[in-house]
Amino acid sequence: MSPPILAVHGWGFDASFWTPMLQRLPDFKVERVDMGFRGEPVVPKVARPLIVAHSMGLAWALANIPRPWSGVLAINAFSRFTRSATFVEGVPPRMLERMLARFTAAPAEVTSEFLTRCGIDTPEVSTIRPEPLRKSLIWLTGCDERTAMKMLNCPIQALAGTQDPIVSQAMSIASFPPECLVLADGGGHLLPLTHPDWTASQLRAFAARLRW
Repeated sequence: MSPPILAVHGWGFDASFWTPMLQRLPDFKVERVDMGFRGEPVVPKVARPLIVAHSMGLAWALANIPRPWSGVLAINAFSRFTRSATFVEGVPPRMLERMLARFTAAPAEVTSEFLTRCGIDTPEVSTIRPEPLRKSLIWLTGCDERTAMKMLNCPIQALAGTQDPIVSQAMSIASFPPECLVLADGGGHLLPLTHPDWTASQLRAFAARLRW
């Protein structure tokens, strides 16, 4: 029997992000976090979950979901996003600063541009809630959960794409130990959507190795 999954989406998305991948895992017990970017926030309480986190969802989970965890499957994810003296592979802070500078006046446009860059062909932004999105952008600018990740007492596996336009391959390599990282050749930032069979099989194999 596998541990219960707690799935955590990234910036600009909602809990439905996980549907294509989770449809391949009907035998798993799954709860989904919703950060409230498009509706009311939902944070289920799950005992010793297997955290499955996409993009910003990993850093958010490290900051907000109580331990212990059974394991972590990080997909296109990171524990720190912006560049610093100790994390030179991160994204230049000015990129987020530019997003924030435009966001108040044009939240739908900024969100749509980001989702398009991620790989969504026709982003739906009519239902976004600007304030939660803005606050999470501010948080993302300075968040650093690397120490929290190092202190985890559970197995970790990370999946990343070699052509991810948001989280570069170099950033993924810098974020996770090499024995934990699996690269999808040619994969982008939305592996649960573009590679649902592969991500589901990786999750299933990882969960089978866990003790909980």
